[in-house]
Amino acid sequence: MFKPGASDEKAALAFDDMASALDAGLPLESMGGNVAFGDQVLLDLSRQRGITLKPTEKTVLEAAWKSGKATAALRGRAENRRRRAEFHREVWAGLRYPLLLLGMLPIAAAATYTLVGPSFSIGLGIVYFSISAIVIALARKIVRGDASLERYRIIGPLLDEMRELPYLESLHSLYGAGVPIIDAHRQAVATVRMHGLQERLIMAQKLLEDGAPLREALQTSASLSTETRSLLATGEQAGQLEDALQRALIRRQEVAGRKLSNAAQLVGQIAYGLAVTGVIIIFFKFYSGYFAMLRG
Repeated sequence: MFKPGASDEKAALAFDDMASALDAGLPLESMGGNVAFGDQVLLDLSRQRGITLKPTEKTVLEAAWKSGKATAALRGRAENRRRRAEFHREVWAGLRYPLLLLGMLPIAAAATYTLVGPSFSIGLGIVYFSISAIVIALARKIVRGDASLERYRIIGPLLDEMRELPYLESLHSLYGAGVPIIDAHRQAVATVRMHGLQERLIMAQKLLEDGAPLREALQTSASLSTETRSLLATGEQAGQLEDALQRALIRRQEVAGRKLSNAAQLVGQIAYGLAVTGVIIIFFKFYSGYFAMLRG
């Protein structure tokens, strides 16, 4: 049975288990670790436990081991995985029933084909093909980080909130693991897919390398949202940048989560409407064909 977020939940448990073992002072060998892997020992332990690490996680765990902050990094990865699993469950909850109805329509059309006729099945096929083509085209643009997506009415505002998440998550994790802000920022920029934001962050990186503080680099390059820049500027001036990065990340996750849940509900309502319309069409076509057959 399909369980959204199951792989993330499994990874979170494994991360917590490794962190607990390190806290208890267990030697690496007893955990299955191999000192020959050097700074990548946590990556090897994760692989042994069936965890597919994301590029950011690999960088963070390696940096954390170097700086002696492995336990905190593992617990941080576990918390991020749990948030991601909960997010997937919320989205799936809004889409599950409408998608089930849409999946039942072709079955109903095939079962009543003799009385309903081919017109409904042909029309249904055209509608499903069109929807699939649109979804595939949008997915490809998202993977490419196409800047034109920002102009789309529903997707644009949603991407405005979500595009900062990989950057903030990476920068917070790397900086918390002891990576200098210039190097952490450079690696965090590499996780950004949206070309518009990536270009502005590259400009911020150049300003950082010229000696500008992070708040000034982000402000000058107009990177990130006004709210995020304000949080980071206040935290950096107070000497609490790591805490500010965490607060900014949580804030963006909450806002993005609400917007994505609303978008999922909208998609669910559209799917439900299409399903109900299809059922009504099948109902009338079926009984009109049935009574016509009785008369004929």
